[in-house]
Amino acid sequence: MFAVRPFDGTPEELAEFVVSAWKSTYAGAMAVPHWSGDYFRWQLRLDEPDSTNRTLSVYDGERPAGTLLHFPMTFQIAGKLIEAAQASWLSVPVAYRGKGIAHLLNEESRTLLRDQGRQFKLGFGYFGSNASLGLRFWKKSEGKSVSFGKRVGFWARVLDPPRAAAWNVNRWEGRLTGISGPFLKLSKLRQTPGILIRPMQAEDLPRCLELAELATRHCDLRLIWDENRLARQLGLQGFSHALVAEEQGEVRGCIGYHVLPIHGKILENVGILDLVLISELSARARAELLNSSLARLRELACVVALKLRTGDYPAGTFLRWGWFCKPADSQVLITWTQQPEQLPPVHRLHVLWR
Repeated sequence: MFAVRPFDGTPEELAEFVVSAWKSTYAGAMAVPHWSGDYFRWQLRLDEPDSTNRTLSVYDGERPAGTLLHFPMTFQIAGKLIEAAQASWLSVPVAYRGKGIAHLLNEESRTLLRDQGRQFKLGFGYFGSNASLGLRFWKKSEGKSVSFGKRVGFWARVLDPPRAAAWNVNRWEGRLTGISGPFLKLSKLRQTPGILIRPMQAEDLPRCLELAELATRHCDLRLIWDENRLARQLGLQGFSHALVAEEQGEVRGCIGYHVLPIHGKILENVGILDLVLISELSARARAELLNSSLARLRELACVVALKLRTGDYPAGTFLRWGWFCKPADSQVLITWTQQPEQLPPVHRLHVLWR
């Protein structure tokens, strides 16, 4: 008899369960992120008093058999503010496949979020590999509780060509990376008068909150940040990192990033650019801030950097030497907590890839 309740172990035990469930399904066929206990403490905001139900799990007696995790966020769609959540990490080990656990988790999650006054949860369905089960599962609920949105991919920048080639689970991408290695050197950092790139500090937070609004207000669907959530996302409470750019003595840009180990053919660090808030910078300052972020990720032993390709940055930002536009491999999914609503056209998004 299955029971649904919050995960009752430590964040480290949660991470071990999620990663092992994904490896049991995808190892050797797809790249598998290796989330950590600290990652989940950070992203799920597990220190908050109301965070218990963010780790929804199914138990077979005392043994976990599946998880579906989320964290609450505020969104804006077509000018309307909506309390909702970002969700991911639907994890069911192979031994429990075909027993209705994923469906049970999804329905319990909808009920939980509805009781909290949240209208939907946003996630992604990955279709970049024939091995992926995610999109097939969510397709069963299309039109009933799930709306399918924009297809998205990534901008990618190789930081260590030999290691990236050995890591890439895609054979052709790996070969191309190996061949292109001599041409993928990072640009040298410049000391440009009037431009200062430095780590973000606590006193920068109010300005970065303004920059988040200015940089994403053109998006049809976007996250709305407050100081607490943005501070956490930009590393002021640990785990992630952020650099700011001062231009003529004023903070006018910010890039937030974190390191995620991902197992392709081997385990390597990947840099994830979450927030690229650069609309108020000159073109030269944008390039310097982006190059500085890549240099920092290289120092953190990352083999590649990724930025979700959703249009929440100025046009042309990643149209520069060394960046690759990867084909769309995921679809934005909105799972409604009540009856599905009609989504307005959504072309540009500001969301996190999780």
